[in-house]
Amino acid sequence: MGGGTVVVEAVSVLTDALADALVSGRELDFAGATLPASVLAAAICASRPEGAPALRLRRANITGALRLTGAKIEVPVELRGCVFAHVPDLRMAEFAGLALTGSRVPGLRAGNIRVAADLLLDDGFISHGPVHLTDAQIGGSLRLSAGRLRGAGGRALIADRIVVEGACYARRLHTDGEVRLPGARITGNLDLGGADLSSPTGDAFDATGVTVGGSFLAGRHNAGPDIAFAAAGRVLIAGARVGGDLVFSGAMLRRDVTAPDPGFAPDESRMPVIPGGIVDGSACLVADRINVEGNLELDDGLRTDGTVRLPNAVVGGYLRLSGARLNAPPGSADHGIALLGDGMDVSGDLEARDNGRGALACGGQMRLVDAHVRGSASLSGVELELPGGYALLGDRLRIGGELYLRGARCAGSIRLPDAEIGATLDCTGAKLESPRRRQDGTARPSLDARSASVGKDMICSDGFSAAGGVRIRRMAALKSVQFVGAVLGSTDSDPRYSLNAYGLTTPELVLRLTDPPAGRVRLAQADVGAFADSAPLWEAVGGLDLDGFDYQKMSDTRVIDVRTRLRWLEKVMPDYAPGPYEQLAAAYRRAGDEELSEQVLMARQRRRYSESNLLGRVWGVLQGWTVGFGYRPWLAVCWLVLFAVLGGAWFAVHEPPPVDDGQNPVFNPWLFAADTLLPIVNLGQDGYWRLEGASQWISSGLVAVGWILATTAAAGAARILKRV
Repeated sequence: MGGGTVVVEAVSVLTDALADALVSGRELDFAGATLPASVLAAAICASRPEGAPALRLRRANITGALRLTGAKIEVPVELRGCVFAHVPDLRMAEFAGLALTGSRVPGLRAGNIRVAADLLLDDGFISHGPVHLTDAQIGGSLRLSAGRLRGAGGRALIADRIVVEGACYARRLHTDGEVRLPGARITGNLDLGGADLSSPTGDAFDATGVTVGGSFLAGRHNAGPDIAFAAAGRVLIAGARVGGDLVFSGAMLRRDVTAPDPGFAPDESRMPVIPGGIVDGSACLVADRINVEGNLELDDGLRTDGTVRLPNAVVGGYLRLSGARLNAPPGSADHGIALLGDGMDVSGDLEARDNGRGALACGGQMRLVDAHVRGSASLSGVELELPGGYALLGDRLRIGGELYLRGARCAGSIRLPDAEIGATLDCTGAKLESPRRRQDGTARPSLDARSASVGKDMICSDGFSAAGGVRIRRMAALKSVQFVGAVLGSTDSDPRYSLNAYGLTTPELVLRLTDPPAGRVRLAQADVGAFADSAPLWEAVGGLDLDGFDYQKMSDTRVIDVRTRLRWLEKVMPDYAPGPYEQLAAAYRRAGDEELSEQVLMARQRRRYSESNLLGRVWGVLQGWTVGFGYRPWLAVCWLVLFAVLGGAWFAVHEPPPVDDGQNPVFNPWLFAADTLLPIVNLGQDGYWRLEGASQWISSGLVAVGWILATTAAAGAARILKRV
């Protein structure tokens, strides 16, 4: 015997030895000797001697059943490394403190137990049956770290409604049955770092409705980066309240492979119907309606093979997903949901970019319908995999700051209709492939942000590509929408529209593409301030829809000449429409290029009359040659002078005789030609001369030309006055 430890060798002295140990506080080491449970119970329940510190035993082989039901033990009891032959019955007992560190029991009945200090079931504690702590009240901490619970009947720890005034430590706990803590209240931390939980029931850990005053830690253990929380079965924490952080960093969450997958309609075309609540057999983490005052960390190598459910979760800090690998349930590739965050409210940022362990990789749908992120959402570099489906479903998603999708890789469609983004939607360098398809085989948009609102810029540049095109129908971007160096649509995807910007509202629209869009570009009814384009835009497969497209000015009006722009308009407009010409002319006019504006308007009139009937086409040709459709009225004067000179030259050579020999007017060939040419105006030469032969025809021709020129000049003057 050494170190203050007494080795008990004779059963006859057990009672005296226990009494002496109780008084002195020394630890009794039985070294595997037997100790009847009745003797131990008598010693524990005996009146506490004055000044007795604790009863401390080690390595006792306790025979018989230890029954302390309803007992009140006034001294702390430490039974370290002991072996119990029968299940201890501690129901409704009251302990000053209880430690079963390193002990082995066939089970433990301790429902409604009261422990004023700590309850220790750690450091090698092994239970071959369920540990019952239902409605227990622990005044200190509950320690389960490095324990092993081999539950029978599928339950390893049953601690419903347990109250722990301190912390609950279950680091590196190993279980072969379900750990149940529903309704538990833990004042300090709940620490499951490095724990390994499995269960034949399909639920590895059930802490539904748990209240944790500190942090809920189910991530890596500080003993090493490879030692992290693992659960083979669902983790249920629906309705949990956590005063600190909720951490699953580096954890491995695997659902029960025997649980049935939810069914989906094969022809479902919009948002798939999702299973609800804890009945979701496809989930590996059920955290519906949780309230976390700190941060929610699902990052740093977290691995899942089922749905992570966070509907209506409230997070007071940030949500971190960086480095996580979230996979939808196996066998649900078409509609599998990897992350379900409908209605989630995050007060800080949503972080999924690379922070040292890679960005988020999501093998299934990332669903954020009606979610609200009050800070920014950084999904830069994420990998979203749901080919032919909605890889990111964010209907009515609200983000207070920026939404970053820079360099994202997405096999599937990103859906953000009616989203509200407080600052910038940045998709620089994103690659969106394998979009969802309609029943007719055409691709749905790879990026669908219809009716969304963006507080600043929407940027799709520097290698951005969307195989199914982009839909920003009726979007409102308060600063700009930019597609610079972007690739819109692909021939393999056969999109209906490579860009659908119908009704878009923004102060600046930049469409400087390097390749022609693979589908039709729709700008109808869009209302933009400045408009910048490039030649590939006007070569879009299917053309451009410019009906009602309204822009105030064009960038770089002098870089691309007006004739080139007019050719572009004619190419994309199989039928005449005045609006695009008028918008282009107005843009030139606002830029101070009145001459170019008039060229556009003349081209409009030329196109208009060219598609009219024969009479209209003739009339259009006459207006174009004579007065430039009213935009060149000086041409009429030139034509009048020319015909007056030609007529005067004819009549100077072929002077007509007077009509009446009794009068002697003086003939002036130049005034006669002018008097004949100008309608209404009388210069005193017309009506005094008899015209015959060719002169008669020439005179009639001058009259006709005069009326035509006068009419076209009047029409031109009317247009000028109308513009003024």
